Amino acid sequence: MRGTLVRPAEVKPFSLDPKYVSRMLLDHTNSDSKKVHINHGVLKAGANLLPSSAHGKEGEGHDETYVIFKGSCKLELDGELLEIKAGDVIFIPGGILHGLDNTDGNEDVELLTIWPGVPPKGVNSIYDERVKQWGASYKTIDQD
Repeated sequence: MRGTLVRPAEVKPFSLDPKYVSRMLLDHTNSDSKKVHINHGVLKAGANLLPSSAHGKEGEGHDETYVIFKGSCKLELDGELLEIKAGDVIFIPGGILHGLDNTDGNEDVELLTIWPGVPPKGVNSIYDERVKQWGASYKTIDQD
């Protein structure tokens, strides 16, 4: 395969909790990509992803990048509270505590999360739970 087209509206949403919904857009299961995966997330207004958590340990290479394309909220990043908004790009090194807080928000926050490679089991709890429940990290709305 020389490339992959993904239509986000056709990707099945996954949610452990109604406050956060994610769609795995691109990873090794729906493309030839072995070095990156991209997830679309929506954090609902009035909700948060706290307490902060980390992916792996520092130096293990489980870095993450957020691209915020709608809304604004607070990001707890390594003990610092930052105001983030649409258009911001945030790099989060592996092992660094981080969490989103949209408790005071009036609109949903939409973001892309970009990861290098495939997270090993135990590094990303939402990814792990999606694989556990679905048997795969990616599904379309037509798949059961």
